[in-house]
Amino acid sequence: MSTLRPGRLLAALLLLALPALGAIVVACGSGGEPASSASPAASGPISVTDDSGVEVVLDQPAEAIVSLAPANTEIAYAIGAGDRMVAGTSYDDYPEEAKALPKIGDFANPNVEKIASFSPDLVLAASGIQDKLRAKLESLGMSVYVIDPTTYDEVVATILNVGRLAGAEDGAQAVADAMAAAREEVRAAVAGLPAASTFLEIYSEPLMTAGQGTFIDDMITIAGGENIGATAGSGFPNFSTEVLVKVDPAVYIADSGSMSEPGDISERPGFAELTAVKKGRVYVIDDNLIARPGPRLADGLRRLLEYIHPEAQDAQ
Repeated sequence: MSTLRPGRLLAALLLLALPALGAIVVACGSGGEPASSASPAASGPISVTDDSGVEVVLDQPAEAIVSLAPANTEIAYAIGAGDRMVAGTSYDDYPEEAKALPKIGDFANPNVEKIASFSPDLVLAASGIQDKLRAKLESLGMSVYVIDPTTYDEVVATILNVGRLAGAEDGAQAVADAMAAAREEVRAAVAGLPAASTFLEIYSEPLMTAGQGTFIDDMITIAGGENIGATAGSGFPNFSTEVLVKVDPAVYIADSGSMSEPGDISERPGFAELTAVKKGRVYVIDDNLIARPGPRLADGLRRLLEYIHPEAQDAQ
């Protein structure tokens, strides 16, 4: 049962949900499934609004969940709903148990027939290239919750919503509390410090960054950075090397994963003149730490603090 409401869709975020774009250890202490995750069964229908602005209603907590993105799978296991997972994508690689899930294809090309064969009462989807898939799944009687947060706090809210739908509210609340604690810890550490101009590289060829309206942009701000990528627009825009050299960020952070290997940044044409290169402020981060919208973003936030304001990290 769905009621359409206005919502924001961020297609490029899907690329960041791939395992190719990162690796985060649940700072909150959720490296897998909590020892006790079951919440009391909800009485009456469960109603939440997903990140695309659609109301998702279940008569009772989901018992069979299919995930269409690695980040979604991580959330389910982190909150203690791993035992309700019946299928995932070929990219699911965290936690270790997720690798053994039956596969419905990759996240760019999920197989509708395979998804239906598991008779899920909840499908955790992503936006962008999966937008048209929702109508197909709902026409077959499946309930679909789209995960597409654009801020750190929206990731936390999404986790709480999935917890309600999966009957794992206690586990979801524990993860949410730990993520909130990480946010407040980082905010306190940078309070009063000047924002450091920061460029975050998503891809090197072409040079791509995180712009406005992304949770990565939000995390850089929380960690005391001034996101240079925000000047290029919203989503995940390409960024001119010439402009990069001109704005000369104080901190340069590059994603590294199976689809993104930055190599020696100082050897790139023109990069040797960057202040970040000259002062040794170039860092490579495992992209799941900041790319997958899930519990491990808490560790990503702490890592950004370490890179952007090492003096604050040392003072802790």
